[in-house]
Amino acid sequence: MKLSLGIDPGLKGGVAAITTAGTVVGVWPMPVAGGEVHAAGLADLLRSLRCREPGQDIGRVCLEKVAAMPKQGVASTFHFGTGWGMVRGVCAALGLPVTLVPSTVWKKRVLLGLTHDKAGAVQFCSARWPQTDLVLPGCRVPHDGIADALCLAEYGRLLEVVR
Repeated sequence: MKLSLGIDPGLKGGVAAITTAGTVVGVWPMPVAGGEVHAAGLADLLRSLRCREPGQDIGRVCLEKVAAMPKQGVASTFHFGTGWGMVRGVCAALGLPVTLVPSTVWKKRVLLGLTHDKAGAVQFCSARWPQTDLVLPGCRVPHDGIADALCLAEYGRLLEVVR
């Protein structure tokens, strides 16, 4: 069985894994240490998904394709880009097939009839996977980075279904 992974990069991002049938395997906030994406923690998480069940492996990782945003400072853009590069590097080191997806593309395909923002992603995920808790322990609001990661995983799953 192939898993579709979605990764919303950044310190408040997330990682999500779903099966080709659309069942959620798990969701996680982005591993962070020392104010940076924790590459070793992400690598451990992705490795654990490969070994969870016999015959299960990661078929595709959908990673949001990012670019500099208007009015964002140079330092914050560089810091974000460094984290994004770490995510790509971990995937490359593990030999995982990565599909880079602009947010406008996955939102148009997945968030049909919903607003194309964080609230729309949370709304979609809550309706599609009501058993998946998007509220992390100690928090009161849904983790929108995990919601975006789930939407990216769904986009990857839909690409596999169409094949």
